[in-house]
Amino acid sequence: MPTETLKAYQVGDNDIVAAYTPEGAIKVLCEHSGYPDDEFTAREVELVGDKMLDNTQAFDIDEGVTVTLEKTLRQELSELTEPAYMHGWE
Repeated sequence: MPTETLKAYQVGDNDIVAAYTPEGAIKVLCEHSGYPDDEFTAREVELVGDKMLDNTQAFDIDEGVTVTLEKTLRQELSELTEPAYMHGWE
């Protein structure tokens, strides 16, 4: 029996969640952030690409500098055992 694999999805412009499907990604974000269930459509959900999954740096908007991350998104994703909210930015 094949097991499902969690994937990182970007929902809308500002949030990354771990889920099995685009629809599941919307559900995770809405539950986490208190949005109504119909806030997003599947067209607003994209799989996070390898470049972003393996990126070791991010721009800190508040500080105005690039920072080195402790873990890549891929590493964080591999540690999850169920769908979850991962990251967001304004």
